[in-house]
Amino acid sequence: MDEMAEYYIERLNDKNAKKWDEFNNNSREGSFFHSLKWKHIVDKSSDFKSHYFLLFKNNSVFGIFPFVEQNIRFFRGLVPGNNPCPILQDYSDPSALQYVITELQKINRQQNNISFIRFSTLHKEIIDTIVNYPVFPYPQSGNMILNLLEFPPEKIWNNFSAKKGQRTKINRFDRHGFKVTEVNSEDDLKLFYHYYKKNINHIAGTPEPFAHFTTLCDSLSSNELRISIVSKESTIAGGQVMFLHKPLKTAYITYLSINRNLPTTYHPTYYFYWEAINWAWINNYEKISFGATSLNENNPHYQIKNEF
Repeated sequence: MDEMAEYYIERLNDKNAKKWDEFNNNSREGSFFHSLKWKHIVDKSSDFKSHYFLLFKNNSVFGIFPFVEQNIRFFRGLVPGNNPCPILQDYSDPSALQYVITELQKINRQQNNISFIRFSTLHKEIIDTIVNYPVFPYPQSGNMILNLLEFPPEKIWNNFSAKKGQRTKINRFDRHGFKVTEVNSEDDLKLFYHYYKKNINHIAGTPEPFAHFTTLCDSLSSNELRISIVSKESTIAGGQVMFLHKPLKTAYITYLSINRNLPTTYHPTYYFYWEAINWAWINNYEKISFGATSLNENNPHYQIKNEF
């Protein structure tokens, strides 16, 4: 361990909140889901209790750790809400994470109701530290991100294969007269939510309450949130929510709304993703996050996202 360094952690508070967002916005791995704007939305629209910690090293912010309380089976613990990984200034410093785990264990013992901590990470250094503690297996997933500077829309389009027919699936919506409109009224939001809820129920998930979406609209500006609907006259194909994070030039695709009663010749997810990619490119975003996805290559959600 780095015996010369002085570490300490602080709970997020009014005095250090600015330091949190500055660290997030200046980090290569920062995201909208690490931001205090997202924390405000979660606190306001869900029953999750948030626990946000800043790690200091020699009086400078060295890492941020966003957690929420959640039950897994019969145990309550701290988990990364919406899967944001802890962010460290230097992942090769094992002392930093060891210190955080030790301090969180002390806090958990004081509270008594917290029995585990779950980390999300893309860094082997964090995994190597965590395995020194009692570990329980958890299904692996990853956040699939498209770098638009490396793969602009034209290059993606040219890389589509005739065999898989992505271009045909996308063009069908335009040929049949479907249009993209942005949600700007409560009636539009209710329409979006109707097919969102049906879609989540179809895949045996747990839909967010409608109040969550009204909170999004109330809390975020048009520069931070885009909700779109794809429709042709009275036929609704569905739509999607995009969170927009200007500091990191990243757009996040979330909350798909899909009309499962469309004819099987339609594949709305392809069109939604393609429309989002072009919108992000035109509006000078550099990355698109497709969200957490199972790392199983046979998973259909993985396969579709991977094609982009």
